[in-house]
Amino acid sequence: MTAGVRRFPRWPIAALGAVFVLALAAALTISRLEERDTFCISCHTLPEVTYHERSQRARALEAGQVFADLSSAHYGMENTFRCIDCHRGDQGLVHRVTTLTLAARDTAIWISGRADPTIEKTELVAPGLLTAACTRCHAHALLEVGFNNHFHNKLPEAYRLWRAGAMLRRPMEAPDLPEAALLVEPSPTEVLCVDCHRAHIEIPGSELQGYLDLARTVYPACVRCHEDAGHGPLELARR
Repeated sequence: MTAGVRRFPRWPIAALGAVFVLALAAALTISRLEERDTFCISCHTLPEVTYHERSQRARALEAGQVFADLSSAHYGMENTFRCIDCHRGDQGLVHRVTTLTLAARDTAIWISGRADPTIEKTELVAPGLLTAACTRCHAHALLEVGFNNHFHNKLPEAYRLWRAGAMLRRPMEAPDLPEAALLVEPSPTEVLCVDCHRAHIEIPGSELQGYLDLARTVYPACVRCHEDAGHGPLELARR
């Protein structure tokens, strides 16, 4: 007599399928909702409400008036700009998963009531994600060769773009640079765009220098890059 084939219960497979469908539906719903700044600040209370208020004031400013910070300047110059444009990286699969993971983390922090209300943040969360978002719009700033732009073209993002096929360009002041100059070496540093360009730091007068905090962020980043490279001045942060 042939023994009957043992059948495994189907409910675990059905349960996993249901969990997957629910997770996918939640991800798609959140991805659509996060296109709205008002959705973002419904959970991100402080300091994000302050950032949102700055952005709305920026859109109402007339020509010649000063934006509060770098983020506000983006809103003032581009009417369709949104929070998520800086916070979802390159929009690829890895960054999409990273963004959703951070969203889940932020939701847990909000539910627990442990959100940090500090307005002027000095700690960066997922700087690689933010830098990838910068690169989507500002790649041209990284691709100009020459010493006068070394604080951009020596960054890891510049090398990554070049290896991916992006075309380097000669600077306006040296249009006759030889072809040999149109290459980028692997970067010895881990300094990223957001180490110098902080979006939500409000400093009176910073609009005159591209919303850069020279003393507290830029000069220390320069020194760190010079240390990683093994040459260049190391006294900038002390001046």
